[in-house]
Amino acid sequence: MPYLACLQEKTIREIMRKFITGFCQLKKGKLILNGKSLFEVDASIDEFLLQIVAKFEVKHPRFGKMDRLSKLGYTCAEILLKSVGNFKQYQPFEVSLVFANASSSLDTDFRFQKTLESIASPALFVYTLPNIVLAEICIKNGFKGENLFLISDDPEAIQFYGPINQLFAQQTTKAFLAGWVEILDESYCCTLFTVEMQEHKSENQIEFTITNINKLFE
Repeated sequence: MPYLACLQEKTIREIMRKFITGFCQLKKGKLILNGKSLFEVDASIDEFLLQIVAKFEVKHPRFGKMDRLSKLGYTCAEILLKSVGNFKQYQPFEVSLVFANASSSLDTDFRFQKTLESIASPALFVYTLPNIVLAEICIKNGFKGENLFLISDDPEAIQFYGPINQLFAQQTTKAFLAGWVEILDESYCCTLFTVEMQEHKSENQIEFTITNINKLFE
């Protein structure tokens, strides 16, 4: 790349700032998008997801075959990405994912273990890794950037803030889908957010800081 072009690209990146451009939460029978409650129902996690999928037209040819962790993360991601919209401007390798939870794939592991008493279920075995939810999201949306799934007791801002800043610094990733997706039995919580580099803050966007990430998990 010519020197002047390199200098111009560097200058553009220096004036760009990182913003959380949208966030979505699924927890305790509630769907919250960018801080606004859009849907609420008193139901089990399975019924809750079925109703959201129908109401908000979340589509996937294999949705019924997914494990519950993948259904939870995929549903939340699809609703969030539809609301953000402009993720379609990025090339496949420019979008990366950073997810985390506390129970890994235990919700599915326990279900798979029960099938060992009779005939082991290959359909369940496929989902005995927590990062399969990343694969479902990436395949559906064509994302081919870096992806990382972390395990920790609680959602901590630094576990997202550090990797995202590092990957932004490498100048290959231009947007992130990140957050916490946890489910074990009837206990579940999913909080996903998008991060993009922009020159100016738009409505409903907030600075990408540790303090603001923590606020999303409150």
